[in-house]
Amino acid sequence: FFHSVYNRNMKFAALALASAFSYVSAKDCSADVSARLDCGELASTEDSCNAAGCCWSPLPDGTSGPWCFYSSDNLPSSCFVFQNSTSTAPFSPSEVAAFQTNFLANVDVESVGAVVAAPDHDTPGGNYYYHWMRDGALSMRSLFASADLDSDTKSSYLQSYAKWVVGRQSAVAVHDGVDVRVEPKFEIPDGSVFAGSWCRPQNDGPGLRAITLMMYAEDLLSNDPKDDFVTSNLWTGDSSTVNGGAIKFDLDWVVSGWQSNTCDLWEEVQSTDFFWNRVTMKKAMLMGAKFAETMGDSESSATYASTAAAIDAELDSHWTGSFVAEESNRQKDGAVFVGFNNGYDSSDDRYSPVSVEVAATINVFNTAFCSEYTVNTADSAAEVPGILIGRYPGDTYANGNPWVLTTAALAQVLYRAATYTITTSAPTDEALEQFSAALNVDFPSDASGISQTLAAAGDSVLLRLKEHVGGDGGHLDEQLDRNTGAQMSAKDLTWSYAEVINAMKARDDWVAAFA
Repeated sequence: FFHSVYNRNMKFAALALASAFSYVSAKDCSADVSARLDCGELASTEDSCNAAGCCWSPLPDGTSGPWCFYSSDNLPSSCFVFQNSTSTAPFSPSEVAAFQTNFLANVDVESVGAVVAAPDHDTPGGNYYYHWMRDGALSMRSLFASADLDSDTKSSYLQSYAKWVVGRQSAVAVHDGVDVRVEPKFEIPDGSVFAGSWCRPQNDGPGLRAITLMMYAEDLLSNDPKDDFVTSNLWTGDSSTVNGGAIKFDLDWVVSGWQSNTCDLWEEVQSTDFFWNRVTMKKAMLMGAKFAETMGDSESSATYASTAAAIDAELDSHWTGSFVAEESNRQKDGAVFVGFNNGYDSSDDRYSPVSVEVAATINVFNTAFCSEYTVNTADSAAEVPGILIGRYPGDTYANGNPWVLTTAALAQVLYRAATYTITTSAPTDEALEQFSAALNVDFPSDASGISQTLAAAGDSVLLRLKEHVGGDGGHLDEQLDRNTGAQMSAKDLTWSYAEVINAMKARDDWVAAFA
């Protein structure tokens, strides 16, 4: 059922060569910022950009995007290299086990329930030996949902984390006007609020923590509807007892604060309308409405449901007609892929992994990141499967590189799409057209073939990642050098492990569904 893979990849190589040596004398440089594809390098100047046959137009402060970009009449295509096989997993069981061992070394550090962002005190961004509320919540969600651990071990880790959260929710506030629930990070081991200068507030934290703790609480309640740990720590039914419980205290913040100004996922810019924050907050409210009913609180349930509906209405503006944008001043952002995975809720099915919105976003972002990194064009020319994804085009942190976690997030989206195709419904013709362009493959017409093609695309992404991390003894860092692909920046980043483990679990779920 795999058609024309070799020919399509060879076509990319020919197009890449043509783009490299072509010069368009009458360039169409009218592209909106959202449509710009990077045509330069970090050191590009107006003269070097024009000499390469590209367009040059500086952007104002606060607007992300390339200054040197391809003309609209000379656009590159996706460099994605598709491998037409799912017979062998991209990472072996022993490799996944090594990732998990290194991941667990960063969890419940110093036996206080904290999750260290990375045990690295000297990164391009400074010391990472802190508990970041975002990283911690997402990592513990991964431990609960994806790690290969017995239930008792998972419960021990989750209880330690939950107690840490309860403690942090009662920590002494040190920044005027910043609720401790939206502080970005905390000291390890004492749990005090980080007092230094940082991008704050970060209002995605309460929803992310609540999601993870609700997943754990639901599991406990399925075995004992009156589980003491839940009623003593997570949902007490009494605001004077641990603020009503860690889950309720965080959910109530989302109700009152979801429209507030906040920092983005990467802690660099501020807005009231990031897709990542919106979509994960909405999921927290949808889950919260159900959980509150379970706990006998119909009033809170109704409040959470109405808040979810209000957030949902704001998500419409993020669809540009071509892709889902993170925010108006930083539209193409890998945070959207992470949001597709972490914010999806089957109860309303918005942004399902086979939707036109998801497929089109993959198509647009793949093309953008292809032209962003030398390592992508070099790997594609060498027929290394897949693609590497970064934070956003024009990123300059540590020179702007692909990231392990965003690359793995794309793989997870594709595996989820493969599973959804055979368990729920196949992509529409419009969505398949977008997937086909994004992945450089022609799809068969049957659901089974479509599913296997999407899974093979997920494998392709992880195979390119493996090309650059496979020789590093099971260690995953934050970034991959934009030119060589070598791992770099924060060593043993917990979130990197979490996303790769999530992707491999999504693959296992597809294998089980496809059998």
